Amino acid sequence: MAKYRKRLPFRVRLLIVFLVALLAVLAVIALLYAIGFRFVTCHRLDGTDVKFIGSIDKSGNLSAGRIMFPNGTVAEVNSIDGTIKYASGAEYKGGLSTCFEREGNGIITFSNGDSYEGAFTADVINGYGVYRYANGDIYEGNFNMGVKEGHGKFYYADGEIYEGGFIADLRDGEGKMTRPDGTSFVGTYASGIKTGKGVYTYSNGDVYEGDFSMDMRHGTGKYIWANGENYEGSFVNNNITGYGTYTWVTGRASYTGYFENGSIVLISPDNTEKGAE
Repeated sequence: MAKYRKRLPFRVRLLIVFLVALLAVLAVIALLYAIGFRFVTCHRLDGTDVKFIGSIDKSGNLSAGRIMFPNGTVAEVNSIDGTIKYASGAEYKGGLSTCFEREGNGIITFSNGDSYEGAFTADVINGYGVYRYANGDIYEGNFNMGVKEGHGKFYYADGEIYEGGFIADLRDGEGKMTRPDGTSFVGTYASGIKTGKGVYTYSNGDVYEGDFSMDMRHGTGKYIWANGENYEGSFVNNNITGYGTYTWVTGRASYTGYFENGSIVLISPDNTEKGAE
């Protein structure tokens, strides 16, 4: 008569398989941990947390692997050579914090062709650096948490150069603008607009010195034409309007009185008007 071994109940067999599998997984985890492999959450200087999966160095610091940002994007990181390769295509090389934030000096090339070389703080462009745009523009100067702020120099691809103050990425404060055709402006800006006192030299040799508002000659100023004629007085929205003095160079006596849109306004019985030029 054949002998039959009593089989273990299904639930017991299933439990044994589960325990064996669990022990195998734990053994693999223990081996990976022993050789320096980690999967941890890293708290960054900007207050956010990122997930890191990779290796650690002999000091226990995160070394090389992959980080996963809160927004779902990923990057390959390596603290040994100071590199970050983002999924977007951007690449960074330079100083890094223990949680792979860009810190100190470094170079980053963006996927759109822009690049920046200079100072970083808590993963953000901050301090002095040079930003090169893909279209050929170059900014060299100070940044405050990612925006141009403080003194800087902007070289435009068309040859225009601006040097002076910036606030929130815009020209602000004292500055000087020059163009290849000889045009220049030295004066004050507010939110990217010529505002306050300044001297504007035109490419044809004309010069205006005086008040500006909303990028226009507005207020009191003096306009000197290249031929030597000049007007000193009131301006409204780029036009000679109000009280002032016009001086010719032909020996003709200068005129002091009222103007409207560049023309002399003669107060006379027939209300005649005569052009200043």
